[in-house]
Amino acid sequence: MAGWQEVILRSFLAIVLLIASARLLFRGSLYRLGVVELVLVIFLGASLAFGVVQTSVPIAHGLIAYFVGVLAIAGILWLKQKSKVFRFMLHGTPVPVVKNGKILEDELKKERLTSDDLLYGMRRRGVFNVQDVEFAMLEPTGEIDVLLKSDQEPLKPGDLNIQKAPVKETETVIVDGKVQDEALARLGFSRDWLHEQLDSQGAIVENAFLAQVDRDGTMTMDLYDDQIKKKQPKEKQQLLASIKSCQAQLEIFSLETENKDAKLMYDRLAKKADQIRERLEPYLKS
Repeated sequence: MAGWQEVILRSFLAIVLLIASARLLFRGSLYRLGVVELVLVIFLGASLAFGVVQTSVPIAHGLIAYFVGVLAIAGILWLKQKSKVFRFMLHGTPVPVVKNGKILEDELKKERLTSDDLLYGMRRRGVFNVQDVEFAMLEPTGEIDVLLKSDQEPLKPGDLNIQKAPVKETETVIVDGKVQDEALARLGFSRDWLHEQLDSQGAIVENAFLAQVDRDGTMTMDLYDDQIKKKQPKEKQQLLASIKSCQAQLEIFSLETENKDAKLMYDRLAKKADQIRERLEPYLKS
């Protein structure tokens, strides 16, 4: 076999092995790995690269080095799961770098972290003013986690005793012009229903780059050709959808509230909305 042919063959084998080991060993992002794991990953790549270009070295030697590295990484990951002491030895513990709006300069020096590194890590968390920070920790991965002071935290609906409806589950039912039957089944819809929705917007499956549907049957769609104008739902259909949405919201409020009088009121209004829907549906669908 010619030298260049052997290099191609070895390169192909190395790529397959790297992809297989990455799929097997690392389920998350590489940034979560510690320094030791990253060094071993580099070792894997280096051992395979050496075996690719050095054709005078038997391929078995490169594979032996590779599998030793894989076993070492697998062993470290297993020990990390089983032993807290081992995790501490490998990664250490989180280090406080900001406390009550004050930067802990001594901790920064110990961790060889500059003020620019600290500010960059805070900006990634959406924090731009050190004075707004109650506590900031440098994680073993190098990330900086920030806890804002109570008077600087964003206002939430719960702070105002506002009950917010749960987020509706959304499924992607069309990807690259192909129907995702499993996603449709999870929502309880069929292909016939999907084609009706597409037809109401003047589109077909093949023209849809991406389409998503929520539990209420509301569909949003992006077409390959943005010049194609989608038909907007008719006013009757919009009214029917609004009535159904109102009924669903009332039922949700009834389930969430602990006030018996309010629960009875929401139940009564939900039934009225359902009665209105039943009366108007024959006319709104025509």
